[in-house]
Amino acid sequence: MQNKWLSIVLIYAYGLIGTSALGMMGPISTDIGRTFGVPASMIGLAIAGQLLPLAFAGLLMGWLIDRVGPRPLLMIGVTAMGACSFANAWLESFNMLRLTLLVEGVALVALLTSGQGLLMMFTAGKQQVQALTLWSTVMPVGYAIGLVLVSPFAGAEGWRDSFVCHAIACVVLLVACPSIPTLHLASVGNSLTQVVRNKNVMRFGFSLSLSALAGIGSNAVGAVYLQQVHGLEISTAAQAMALASLCGVVGSVLVGVLITKGWNSTALATCILICAIAGGFFFYWPSGIVPLAIAGAVLLQLCVGGFIALVFSLLPRALPDAGQSGTAAGLVGQITGIGAALSAPLFFTVLDTGQWYYFLAIVAFAWASSYVLLPARTATAYAVGEV
Repeated sequence: MQNKWLSIVLIYAYGLIGTSALGMMGPISTDIGRTFGVPASMIGLAIAGQLLPLAFAGLLMGWLIDRVGPRPLLMIGVTAMGACSFANAWLESFNMLRLTLLVEGVALVALLTSGQGLLMMFTAGKQQVQALTLWSTVMPVGYAIGLVLVSPFAGAEGWRDSFVCHAIACVVLLVACPSIPTLHLASVGNSLTQVVRNKNVMRFGFSLSLSALAGIGSNAVGAVYLQQVHGLEISTAAQAMALASLCGVVGSVLVGVLITKGWNSTALATCILICAIAGGFFFYWPSGIVPLAIAGAVLLQLCVGGFIALVFSLLPRALPDAGQSGTAAGLVGQITGIGAALSAPLFFTVLDTGQWYYFLAIVAFAWASSYVLLPARTATAYAVGEV
């Protein structure tokens, strides 16, 4: 079982190459505006194209994975991602940039869905929990890698060179693709219909979607809120929220370790619920105590990361057939994408009201609903003997 870890890490790298593309765009947004002569609002819409496919393409991509296997989708995803990055380094039209970013979004869905589906298919027991815990960190870690990759080029004339570096990394992973396990578990019957009718899979999706709405929304308005309410410089507030976001990785790892130690999943979910609501109160309460507010933001993101790890670890147990893994991962990802897409508009609308308790009400409602929707588990997340 241990020899699978090389493949697990390689699959994780495919996820990172996809999510790193998201982290690259923010620092070079000014360069894009200067080069193409477009306002910030247009750049924001273009970048949103990367996320749009997450809200509608996950289920279809998951169904394709269950039909043809995950490795072909990984190859297609990393090829499309590399081609788009290479094109971004040379194109001279802003509309073409919008198109390549949209295609990158579809490639990202292919990478995330096939990567998670493959991990669910070829791991089991304790190793499956560990692999999916690692996978639950793919978004924040990849985003941070994108920031690091683009930072030497941002603000310079050679800002497009960051896309060349990203394209080269995609080529390296494409060459390494033969090392990915060839696995295709045919589902008995129509996997798409069966997964959509699986109430537990749907509940996992909406549960994770609501927690994502609360977590991503808080992160989106966090820096501005700290500036307006607590008087922090915007740069300092942004750094504080970046630190809080990275703490989501710690939450994922912590929950993954507790699951492998045999902790009851219902008890873990209860702890996450209490900590999330407490973190929301400490963050949004206009106490004037800056360390308390930052601690609240950290606690919120710890809970977001921990909850993702919990859901990813439990999801395979809701499937009667491992051949449905791709469709299930795609459906959960698509439903989660809806919550993520709605989070920023909702939280920025509330920010305009200036009422902090509206934020707290949304956070409490979203997390309580996530807890109620989470399928009950009275046993541990995996069979101890299944390692």
